[in-house]
Amino acid sequence: MQLQKRYDKMTYFGRGPWGNYQDRKASAFVDLYSSKVKDQYVSYIRPQENGNKTNVRWAAFSDDNNNGVLIVAKNPLEGLGISALHMRNEDFDTTSGIYYQDLSKINASKHTIDIKEQDLVQLNIDLKQRGVAGDDSWYSKPQEKYQIKGQEKYNYSYFLIPFEKASKERCIELSKLYANKKSNQVLLLNLN
Repeated sequence: MQLQKRYDKMTYFGRGPWGNYQDRKASAFVDLYSSKVKDQYVSYIRPQENGNKTNVRWAAFSDDNNNGVLIVAKNPLEGLGISALHMRNEDFDTTSGIYYQDLSKINASKHTIDIKEQDLVQLNIDLKQRGVAGDDSWYSKPQEKYQIKGQEKYNYSYFLIPFEKASKERCIELSKLYANKKSNQVLLLNLN
């Protein structure tokens, strides 16, 4: 999904502070982190997906008035995969208009100068991502336990909670309320 760029303050409880993936997270510890969305971008020489966070129990995106949205994993022990950038996902694709049926047409010549900050926050809320791999070379697949099998069914749930003038402490309080919710009933809360 995309948020307006003004929701550029990111606070989350999960693995960080740097990007991490299910097979690359040993040095990313679960803690409470805060940063600006612009600081999530990693300018790899060949632009590619980046800035992912794993095991995110909750994440808040807010503006300068502390208004925004809180995302809470329904299964906090597993958490979510979250990434937020000021670039669209499509900006990292190597060829516009191709859906990868014919990989011989891919132009892998994008460089850092081809990636421009946009007037948005591209917010990805995932169950997980396939592992990065590269255990023996960068051409190897991820280990079996870090793969996502196309023939298997996956599901996950999370709550999207809008808030106004909420402090970090209030976001923590709200995340605990929702994470401990056992049914699908909607909680009606005074968010102030």
